[in-house]
Amino acid sequence: MGHAAVKRAALALLVVVSTVAVARADDRALVRVIAEEAQVHTGPGFGFRVVYRARSGEVLPAIGRASHDHWFRVELPDGTYGWILGDEVYPLDVDTAAAQEGPSAWKRVQTAIFSPPPLTEETFGFAFSAGILGGDGMFMFRPSWVLAPHVSLEAMVGETVGNQIDVRYVGGGFNAFLFASSPVTPFLGAAAGGAFARKKADQFAPVQPGDYSMVNVGGGLIVALKKRLTLRGDARQYVIFNADHEQQIQEYSGALSVYF
Repeated sequence: MGHAAVKRAALALLVVVSTVAVARADDRALVRVIAEEAQVHTGPGFGFRVVYRARSGEVLPAIGRASHDHWFRVELPDGTYGWILGDEVYPLDVDTAAAQEGPSAWKRVQTAIFSPPPLTEETFGFAFSAGILGGDGMFMFRPSWVLAPHVSLEAMVGETVGNQIDVRYVGGGFNAFLFASSPVTPFLGAAAGGAFARKKADQFAPVQPGDYSMVNVGGGLIVALKKRLTLRGDARQYVIFNADHEQQIQEYSGALSVYF
């Protein structure tokens, strides 16, 4: 029997044993990635979408096996699941002593709530912000391109909706992340673009009608949670100006973000 066949049989046995009633809940089967990089798919086959790339030496819990071919269902660090080819992993013995001792309370909370920091793995992001800008309700779409874990380029397009005036904002800028390897990451940001205000009625409005240039600076916080969900908060100072008028307004918003 070849090495690959032995490895397959050992891993299959380990997965089966881990699911029987006599096994402890903490004694899950584990597999270590032996390929330089192993793709994790949404289903047991190369035709399914890739959702994760496991690196050599990474350990993942194995929770099931496909009824055909040699694929194993694994739990990913962000709490989601995928399928990995059995030839790219190797089974590990479960350390029952460590399982009985258990991780620290902080480690359990961290594992249950947070996912790995998305900035170290992903390339693109998208945030939908809602909050207050210039005293009026606002929404903003913010697609981004992660150039490096600490820096992203970000576009912005959105609108404030008030009783007297609607203002559309369009622009782009950058964000600098202070602790990109942490699931809780503060950031600083700046952007520039335009603001286009249209008055609804003959009443006082926080931004006067017209076309303006716009710059903003500020920062915020992103929090990476399980299931690929990221929360984001922004606090920014805006300067809206043209040749005849200048004023300052503030943004306070929260957002749902995804990185991929």
